[in-house]
Amino acid sequence: MHRVAAPSRGRYANSGNGQSLCPIDIGHAKHIALIPPDTAFWALVPKDRLIDTLSNPEFLSTCRRKTAQFAEEMHALRFGLKPSAVYFNATERCNLNCAYCYIPAKMRRSGKHMSARNIIDALHRLKAYFDKTVPKGVKPQIVFHGAEPLLNRDAIFAAIEKYGRQFRFGIQTNATLLDGDAITFLKTHGVGIGLSLDGHTAAICDRTRATWKGIGIFDRVVKAMDDLRGYDSYNVICTITRKNVRHLTRIVEFFHAHEVPACMLNIVRCTLPSSRDVKPSDQTAAKHFIAALDHTYELYRKTNRKLVVANFANVLVSIIAPTARRLMCDI
Repeated sequence: MHRVAAPSRGRYANSGNGQSLCPIDIGHAKHIALIPPDTAFWALVPKDRLIDTLSNPEFLSTCRRKTAQFAEEMHALRFGLKPSAVYFNATERCNLNCAYCYIPAKMRRSGKHMSARNIIDALHRLKAYFDKTVPKGVKPQIVFHGAEPLLNRDAIFAAIEKYGRQFRFGIQTNATLLDGDAITFLKTHGVGIGLSLDGHTAAICDRTRATWKGIGIFDRVVKAMDDLRGYDSYNVICTITRKNVRHLTRIVEFFHAHEVPACMLNIVRCTLPSSRDVKPSDQTAAKHFIAALDHTYELYRKTNRKLVVANFANVLVSIIAPTARRLMCDI
């Protein structure tokens, strides 16, 4: 039986037999993206050369040669990765009542602490798992998260002391309990420290972050920032809400002035009705987020000192190098 091959034999793009390249308008005046949907790797070409590019034998030959490699890399990303980090909630309680918190109020008021014994047992189990899955020489990461982990400080610090050689540790805290002794301990053990601050003034910050009695915490967080000045392994998270979105440019300027190495500008997570009530519109958030990014670049050019907006940096990495993507909310 005589078989007839497809006419293009894979030599032409988007012919049904061979390379598939989707033109995507990226909003640029002169360039357009070409993206193969199976792998998400991309190329930028001049808009007025799009047809020439799609019919260029040398370009298409290069795409064909790379397709298998790209597909293999993306398959490993999608199906071959094992976890290398854990967010660890060692307590359900918090001493704040932030307007947008995703943890139910009853749990934050009267929830349970894990004992030091239980935390250490959990880390022992995690170590056994990571010993089988993480490449030799790579330390997995444990981030103590909230509610407020420093409410269970003694147990967490005991666990860090015991497993400091086996894990890279981090802690995300509202900073109200971050005294000098705690900072010394965390620095000595090389623990990454994340703080939370939603404004450049008390009037802005305290709209969404306050104690159960409604007392603002701006001054305490700023003191912790000053105490951590010069420590590279710390960052500040700003949750973007309707209460502060129009002040993002001033907020990043404030962070830069306090020599914060990196920050995250996180859109509020709409987990509970209270958080949905303070969510800004996407259009408003985008406008002020981009303005804040522009301002960090202006500050860098003026001072030669960077303030990295970490979640935006992660998005850029995921575009430039698709296999750098990880299962994180900012990606």
